Amino acid sequence: MKKIKVAIAGATGFVGLELLKILTKHPNVDILYLYSQSKLKKSINFYSKNFKFKKKLPNVSIMKNHELKNIDVIFTALPHGEAHLISKKIRSNSVLIDLSADFRIDNKSIFEKWYKLPHQATKEQKKSIYGLSEINRNLIKKSNFIACPGCYPTSILLPLLPLVKNKLINTNSIKADSKSGYSGAGKKTTDKKLYPNINENISIYGVGQHRHMPEIDQELSKSSKKKIKISFTPHLIPTFRGILSTIYLDLPKGIKIKKVKDCLLNFYKKEKFVNIVNSKEMINTNRVLNTNNCNISVYQTRFDNQIIIASSLDNLIKGAAGQAVQNFNIRFGFKETLSLV
Repeated sequence: MKKIKVAIAGATGFVGLELLKILTKHPNVDILYLYSQSKLKKSINFYSKNFKFKKKLPNVSIMKNHELKNIDVIFTALPHGEAHLISKKIRSNSVLIDLSADFRIDNKSIFEKWYKLPHQATKEQKKSIYGLSEINRNLIKKSNFIACPGCYPTSILLPLLPLVKNKLINTNSIKADSKSGYSGAGKKTTDKKLYPNINENISIYGVGQHRHMPEIDQELSKSSKKKIKISFTPHLIPTFRGILSTIYLDLPKGIKIKKVKDCLLNFYKKEKFVNIVNSKEMINTNRVLNTNNCNISVYQTRFDNQIIIASSLDNLIKGAAGQAVQNFNIRFGFKETLSLV
């Protein structure tokens, strides 16, 4: 059985640990290196408080350039800007699967405007594919640079892209309101000085300027072949993981809710990880936690020409590590559900 030699950069973060949980179950993976920027030379179990890895794994270490020549794939779960540098150091035939925003935004100036960083890998960016698994599967198969979507964009784009492509919604008035568990903000949320009331508090943030907006705009605009800008507002809620997005939509004249539901049902009928849920059920995060699933439901409002779509997923899995491994499976021709179910 062929083994793919893998490294994880950012292995001790929330997403890195989820990646490791999934990849240690993968029969085609040989984990060679676990990298961290500051937490070093200890067993990964030291950093994983609620889960202990039984499989023997390498100790956490600082990345060494010569080691990158030994690997087939590197998963990068690092702060923005770091994957730019790593992309220049790996072998030309190695695969980089990035979970930051470094390769998500096509336009260099837009990336620099929203992330306040210089783009240091424009050549590599041109080769990168936006890794929304169910949408870009055929492109992912051929790419050595895969940019995994953000967790919020995944929850919004999966329900909207089929509808935009088929011109079933008005694209000038899309409003998305999303709630996320605090793990989406990273391990700094465990610092009680920075986040003293995380378990007793709901907070709005990034209003009108959240970095995921240009990513969502970009992918919707590609699908519709015209420029789209959405209104998006995120909130942190007092739970560790999970995202629930509520999307408010206006329908064009003559389009009824049944056509919207039928479109989504047909588009995702063969997909293992996207489920169109009956609107009589109460969509929630509990049903998707610790899975690579995204549940979507469509609701009629009191107005004939307006609908609401709700979408739920686990931000650390379908919104991050799980989708990254799904992309890994697609890229290397493995069964797409391998180690994810």
